Amino acid sequence: MRRAFQTSAALLASLFLGGCLSSGAALTSAPVAPLPPGALALRPSLPKTGNVALSGRAEQGALAAQYQALQFGAVGQAVPWSADGYRGEVVPTQLYRIGSQDCRGYTHVITKGSATTRQVGTACRSGAEGWTPVG
Repeated sequence: MRRAFQTSAALLASLFLGGCLSSGAALTSAPVAPLPPGALALRPSLPKTGNVALSGRAEQGALAAQYQALQFGAVGQAVPWSADGYRGEVVPTQLYRIGSQDCRGYTHVITKGSATTRQVGTACRSGAEGWTPVG
């Protein structure tokens, strides 16, 4: 019984690792995860990075981190991200209510090389999973 278990474990491990290696994908490259449904609405609120536009992967990382910070982040705790030479972090503030809407402030810092862009903004909930940037 023990030998059968060891053989099965070795077979499963070789299949798993073999599939990873034969796919041609580098083991160090992180796959691009799909954005949460409410994250795309935050696109207009991303900090402007001067003359350089964020790459698609960097924009996706920035949007996912901003959504994560607003939806689930602890007050004052940075949600970091990095992609394609950009790195950043989003730090949420306390959730507060305006009328019947829940809102939250945040600071989003994006760095590329020695250039840093910092933006302070506010977003309010739009539905259970969405956030809309405010002014």
